[in-house]
Amino acid sequence: MDPQVFIETDIDQLLPLVTDYHSRGWRFVNICGSSVEGKVELLYSFSSGEELENLRLLVSNDQSVPAVSGLYPNSFFFENETHDLFGVDFKGISLDFGGAFYPTSVPTPMNPASAAARAQFAPAPSHEESDPAQTENIEREHLEKDVPCSTDGGQKDLAEDDRG
Repeated sequence: MDPQVFIETDIDQLLPLVTDYHSRGWRFVNICGSSVEGKVELLYSFSSGEELENLRLLVSNDQSVPAVSGLYPNSFFFENETHDLFGVDFKGISLDFGGAFYPTSVPTPMNPASAAARAQFAPAPSHEESDPAQTENIEREHLEKDVPCSTDGGQKDLAEDDRG
């Protein structure tokens, strides 16, 4: 028995497979989305005891995915999240937020097409941002003024402050 299994599937087989998990008493765990090969990869995870099985499918921007929230009501969270972040079109979500589940500064920020479009217009990194000499000068100035400074996002200073 493998502790975790990945099953390649397609949109047409999704609902029959999910219905089978439901009828056998498996728990719905989550839907995880990621950008792969210019598409959105969806992993639907189900568990029974110590077993974990994942249905994997790749979705293009022009495809619609049937919602599974009719079988597993808690999946509506994941379906809305995946819609808002990746732009996946789910049909039949039991509680559809209509694109307002996650407020984002740009539509579908994790969709491969959105990411590629943003990359075209991203400014080139400046040398000042990554110049170690400049970082050292900033730290030295703060030490001279006895002002806490950190180049690690503040984590080191917070830990030191917690000790009293």
